[in-house]
Amino acid sequence: MRYVSTFIVLILILLAGHARATDDKGRPPNIIFILADDLGLECVGDYGGLSYKTPHIDRLARSGMRFTHCFSNPYCSPSRAQLLTGRYPLHNGITRVIYDPPQHREFLDPEKETSFARLLQQAGYATVIAGKWQVSFLHERDTIRAHGFDEYQCWQIFHEGQKTSLRQNGKVLQEELRGKYGPDVNVDFLIDFMRRHRDQPFMVYYTSLLPHYPWEPTPDSDDPLKPADGLGDTKHMPDMVACLDKQVGRIVAAVDELGLSDRTVIIFSGDNGTDRRIRSKWTDGNVSRTVAGGKGTMTDAGTRVPLIAAWPGVVKPGAVCDDLIDFSDFLPTFVELGRAKPSPLPVTDRSFAAQLRGQKGQPRRWIHVQDHDKRYVRSRDFILTSDGKLRPVTQIGQPENKPLAEPLEPSAEAARHELQAALKAAAFKD
Repeated sequence: MRYVSTFIVLILILLAGHARATDDKGRPPNIIFILADDLGLECVGDYGGLSYKTPHIDRLARSGMRFTHCFSNPYCSPSRAQLLTGRYPLHNGITRVIYDPPQHREFLDPEKETSFARLLQQAGYATVIAGKWQVSFLHERDTIRAHGFDEYQCWQIFHEGQKTSLRQNGKVLQEELRGKYGPDVNVDFLIDFMRRHRDQPFMVYYTSLLPHYPWEPTPDSDDPLKPADGLGDTKHMPDMVACLDKQVGRIVAAVDELGLSDRTVIIFSGDNGTDRRIRSKWTDGNVSRTVAGGKGTMTDAGTRVPLIAAWPGVVKPGAVCDDLIDFSDFLPTFVELGRAKPSPLPVTDRSFAAQLRGQKGQPRRWIHVQDHDKRYVRSRDFILTSDGKLRPVTQIGQPENKPLAEPLEPSAEAARHELQAALKAAAFKD
């Protein structure tokens, strides 16, 4: 009888865990994905950042799970395309930043690629994106809805030969934004979407414009709010990070206000490392140092980014996960959380939904990074480049390690064999 009682208790615990992962009607959770622009992990307080105030992001981390080894690509367009498709740049075709119309003719083709938004949309989710797109020129190819977003409000990049602001559901906004701060307008748009779709599962993708240059005042700055000339002034970087943090707080507060906290998973990350013109104070817990941003470099400073996930009742508060994560893993994670069908295209991804639930899951042994035709795979301790050079991993803020000389030590030789197989696996033929 004692064993029967124990079995019943175990069943009740499992059922309770399943109930927390859905709402009282059994629907999957809302998913809110916040992606910062040019924010390396050295900029976030809970990752050891000392130069910026990030209380809302830190609170999100302490209420949920902080991942220590999440990796992007070193530039925005390849990272964003990989996030959307779950496929590496050599497969989805976006291997460089898309920003120069005469030169950059590639775009993320919705007829060839499948996005997490489309898969969730097909599973019954209301889907929205606001902020930065940059996997096509919207004045030429407005492909956002074709990629599965019901609504959008994104930076247009260009309009009638001039740099412009936002495009909302096919309409270019100009007069509507006069005197307003674009990043705040994007958050307003997303919160309104959540209110209108509170009675069905929704996916909200906030691809923030902050704290990417031009560095300029925010509504909370002492200096007047006005567009910067050229790159702006890096003295405004702290205010822009603080503004991003405040927006994270606004989104979390809106979820609470709508009574959706227990049925919403909120995920925060960054698209690549911090701009190289930025210097930040950072500590690894032992030593404090000044760290130069590494955006555009094939190093941890350029590709190791924050990843935080909070989900009341499911993700254990204060949890830390040291598993390797790369940007192809977001699509299968969202698909699993949303009970959607997987991508029909070949991928090398790993869902980390199990880790969110406190389970072991299937951790990666390597991650993949790409810039143009340069690639590498990285394990916990070594990096192997596509030209065959093996080097030990360099910690953020430290000079890059030189490739190891032959003959290799046995542990390094074993790592090279494993990473050679990983490079080959990542470069499979479609």
